[in-house]
Amino acid sequence: MSTNARRPERRPRRTGNRPASRHAARDHSRTSAHRTSATARTRRRASSRRRARRLTGAAVALLAVLVIVVAIVAVGILSTNAPTAPADTRTASDSTDAVFSNPLDWSNLSTDDKGRLAYVVNGEKLSRVGVDVSSHQGQIDWQQVAADGIGFAYVRVGYRGSSSGQVQADDRASENISGARDAGLSVGAYFYSQATTEDEAREEADFVVQSLAGTQLDLPVAFDHERSADGTGRADDLSGTAATLVARAFCDQIRKAGYEATVYGNAPDLARFDLTQLPEGLWLAQYAARPTTSLRFAYWQFSNVGQVAGISTNVDLDLDLTVALARADAGA
Repeated sequence: MSTNARRPERRPRRTGNRPASRHAARDHSRTSAHRTSATARTRRRASSRRRARRLTGAAVALLAVLVIVVAIVAVGILSTNAPTAPADTRTASDSTDAVFSNPLDWSNLSTDDKGRLAYVVNGEKLSRVGVDVSSHQGQIDWQQVAADGIGFAYVRVGYRGSSSGQVQADDRASENISGARDAGLSVGAYFYSQATTEDEAREEADFVVQSLAGTQLDLPVAFDHERSADGTGRADDLSGTAATLVARAFCDQIRKAGYEATVYGNAPDLARFDLTQLPEGLWLAQYAARPTTSLRFAYWQFSNVGQVAGISTNVDLDLDLTVALARADAGA
């Protein structure tokens, strides 16, 4: 054969990337699927964690709301069951007018031959004279008192010592109350206080209620809180705020027992109190032909040297002005 005979041509070798074998392709496919599956699981776990956090936050918020609701309900229940003092519904203007505006015209006062005052309008007497008594007056003939034109009596039930601080009963309180009532007089009671705290004032009020033992009164129970004459009394140095709290505690306690309450004193005594915080219908002590204060008061102790049949000593004389006030308020 000739050496120049042509040999069969070889196919050129392919260059570049050759396709992977079937096994390699399968391995690549598995690896990709594994990676895709891992990514999906990671995303699902992240999504689950986010949902868990959202649910946890919602649960905490709901629990907080429930705690607040339970607390509000509990406070409401406690407030409903807690004892409360009688509500004072007066406005500031009402309270000021009720204390510092007196509608009475003192030119209507007249005096009889016994030195007893009367409030008379157009010939009609709109007042009545009374007395206030204690064991200092000794035994009293109440029938004679009534026959002498006395219409009402304030009786001391007890007192607190200005130095000892001990609460004491008036020895003649019971006989004076029953004697005055039997004689047809209207009756009220008073307590001489030296309380320095609200608790002491409530103690005094409870003493009055227990002493009355259910006796019905025609007039308010009066709170008589005075400085001592020699300036050594245990309550002499009370501040205005403290004195007001003490007086209010006494009056509130008295009213809880079903009685009316009032506060007694002369102008300096009453000036210690915030009178807008105390019951209306004050009992003023001023020994004069006519009052010089603008305070609105329902009772006026106008003398401490009165002479009355059936009472062997000098006695305080008082004027009941409740009818006159009502008539003046009505514009009559």
